[in-house]
Amino acid sequence: MGTPSTQRFSKPASGSGPFTEDLRRLLRTELLKSTCSAAKVARLFSMHRRTMSRHLRTEGLAFRQVANQIRYEIACQLLQNTDMALSQIAAALKYSEPSAFTRAFRRWSGQAPSAWRACHSSTRTFRTRMKIDPESGLETAQIRGGLVSSQTPI
Repeated sequence: MGTPSTQRFSKPASGSGPFTEDLRRLLRTELLKSTCSAAKVARLFSMHRRTMSRHLRTEGLAFRQVANQIRYEIACQLLQNTDMALSQIAAALKYSEPSAFTRAFRRWSGQAPSAWRACHSSTRTFRTRMKIDPESGLETAQIRGGLVSSQTPI
């Protein structure tokens, strides 16, 4: 699934360089494991926060912009492919409460998460129950009574 189409996040801005791709990949796991700051992510790249900001700026991006794009992509994936409650999705993405997640999602997509899910659920042939392991960032799917664990972080 590519980046979901929206009013604000139609595609990543101009940043599709190797550093941004590495950052996006890292953020997909880090955002699910713990609260994620620019300084913490920069340390994972063994660089200072300002150095990371300069790298992103050369690609026309900022850390917060990339992090929000990844949050949006994860939220869309969870809304479209799971039956998780909005409160569970908000918790998985480390929002303080579901209303904060709803406001952010509305800002990103122009519609509430429940409305987005209703519009995008018609293409789904079956739904699975998904849980995200906060330690590993891996998703676990319950399909017809059996558990399946994905080795790829969402």
